[in-house]
Amino acid sequence: MKSIQVSSLCSGAVAKSDYYSEKGELLVSKGVAITDPFLETFRRRNIFELFVKPVTEEEELHSILNREFKALGDVDIDDQVVQKIQDVRAVKPGKEGLAQLNRSEKAYLLDKQLGSSADRPVGPALRNKATQLSVTDRTDRYKTGIAEAYRGALKEVKYTLDMLATGGSADGKEIRRIVDNFVKIFITDKNILLNISGIKHANEDYIYHHSFNVCLLAINISASSGYNENQVAEIGIGALLHDIGMLLVPAQIRTKQGRLTTEEWFEVQKHPILGLHLLEKVSRLPETIPYVAYQVHERENSTGYPKRRNSLLIHRFAKMVQIADIYEALTSPRSYRQAYIPHEGVIRLIKMSKTGMIPGEFVKAFLEYASLYPVGSLVQLSDHSIAKVVHANKNSLGKPLVSVLTDTMEKPLVRNSICQMDLARNTSVQIAKALASDYLKDVDIMDGF
Repeated sequence: MKSIQVSSLCSGAVAKSDYYSEKGELLVSKGVAITDPFLETFRRRNIFELFVKPVTEEEELHSILNREFKALGDVDIDDQVVQKIQDVRAVKPGKEGLAQLNRSEKAYLLDKQLGSSADRPVGPALRNKATQLSVTDRTDRYKTGIAEAYRGALKEVKYTLDMLATGGSADGKEIRRIVDNFVKIFITDKNILLNISGIKHANEDYIYHHSFNVCLLAINISASSGYNENQVAEIGIGALLHDIGMLLVPAQIRTKQGRLTTEEWFEVQKHPILGLHLLEKVSRLPETIPYVAYQVHERENSTGYPKRRNSLLIHRFAKMVQIADIYEALTSPRSYRQAYIPHEGVIRLIKMSKTGMIPGEFVKAFLEYASLYPVGSLVQLSDHSIAKVVHANKNSLGKPLVSVLTDTMEKPLVRNSICQMDLARNTSVQIAKALASDYLKDVDIMDGF
């Protein structure tokens, strides 16, 4: 790859190519202005050289598509004009309101402080402390207790989010307590969190289930990425609150069946900064949390929102929650589409990482715990029996440990006949295809576990 000295770059210049780190991480996208915050961040992270990859025909096509995507939501922003917004409900509608929020003081201060908040793993990694219960160790009472803990926490999450969205306040210590309880569950039984994150909403607004499930997934991803227990808890809190601003987006837009209009899309793009204003009402909140709510919808290649930041300017906590957010959204039903099968959700994550849209290192971290056929999902085996994935094999992601739930005629087995099979060791039976989560009727979320 051709190298370029950072010292040769001038503030205000426009990148003529995609610029990468020596390891291949996209740092600046083609066409993006290189501002003083970019150069300051390079300095803080001891980046002195940028690299340009040879452009292939496929990459050039992808670049064109990215430019078209960015133009769709383009907003002219004068970063020098900073506004105080006293009441977010008075923000102007549509594109004008999005530009107004992007100039808000809260957004400006976070942009200015990026790089001052630690986002790398420090201290003893939680993953070294985490253990795993076997299927035979999980009693009916234990599994019932986990399911009840999920339902109880979900009620608390709904109450807290609604309180904040209606002008009330919340105690960050209580939110921390909710997350800490599930971090403790992860430490003793890490796969159970992936399983219960498969519980989806029925008739309620999807935001509550989505926020809580993203929290559980983010705990797994951050632990897998080497973060310590306190950091994992903070990332979990950020995940729990990441979409709070969506509660200020009109319900008719959130639940609309069909494609959003341009004006409706601008309303959705407002919610990360609306969330910053709501988070002000939460006391004793770690300083990293606003970065998650603000940047979870940004993308590595500058195609996200609200400010089209690239990889270098996105907090790593937000990147991990980003993976959980996308996967949970893909595998959940929406008013305008059915849920993707979990395996399809994973494949889409992999494809997005390969195109430079999302960080591959955190997709890999997710796969180490979830596998290509995520824990909790159903698969059909080559002998036609149906099984549930209960544990990933880190060194063989396509061959997890499963619990066989039916015979070869798909007739359900009685509970004491359900057996476990390690597909990495069993060469006679393998996964034939992934199935929808509701393929087997009357299967409880804890069956097979």
